[in-house]
Amino acid sequence: MDGAPRTIGESRQGRPILAVRFGNGTSARAVVAGIHGGYEWNTVALAEALIEHLKDHPEQVPRQTTLWIVPAMNVDGYARGHTRDGRANARGVDLNRNFPALWQADWPRAGCWDLGPITAGEAPASEPETLAMMGFLLGEHVEALISYHSAALGIYAGGQPVDPRSEHLAMALSAASGYRYPPRDLGCKYTGQLIDWAAANGITAVDVELPTRHGRDFEENLALLRAFLEWSPPTAESDPGS
Repeated sequence: MDGAPRTIGESRQGRPILAVRFGNGTSARAVVAGIHGGYEWNTVALAEALIEHLKDHPEQVPRQTTLWIVPAMNVDGYARGHTRDGRANARGVDLNRNFPALWQADWPRAGCWDLGPITAGEAPASEPETLAMMGFLLGEHVEALISYHSAALGIYAGGQPVDPRSEHLAMALSAASGYRYPPRDLGCKYTGQLIDWAAANGITAVDVELPTRHGRDFEENLALLRAFLEWSPPTAESDPGS
């Protein structure tokens, strides 16, 4: 049933990680919020608002599409509070450094988030939240993914070097929302990211950064969601990487 939650795994502290489905088409797409828990709580608020909107307007999901929305991947961090202490999971791991793609145990902190102690985990995919997301995306054959963050840097395309399809999607979402692509470059070295793992596994993937750490920017992201649902991969002739 549209709008019904499904448990896709559990957190380190045993909280359910939920995904909400809309549509029943052959092209599966996903929106993931709250990978940084309570520190980026407004991404969870946005995902919940999009879920409520689609419950009222299920016809906005195209017939050929199945859309999954995960409102909070890092449920333990979200439960901990809407502060910097809510960024990591219950073992102090940054889940967006824990995926098995360019993973490193540590990374240069220049230009990166550095407001408190945080790790990449003991090994790639060491955390139950990471394993749950990987299994879910592969098990549902998700073709395209948005991972929401905050704040203000713009839209990032998956892959290092950048995956051409992910860049094509990033440009489409930038045009729809007004969020910048390419994003601001603060010199941070990104390791173990969800979107890089997704791109390496054939999933078109982008990070979308909300412009502030406290607002949902709902109308802009409703337009962005429509563009995401309408987006088609480039043909060989139009592929920017061809």
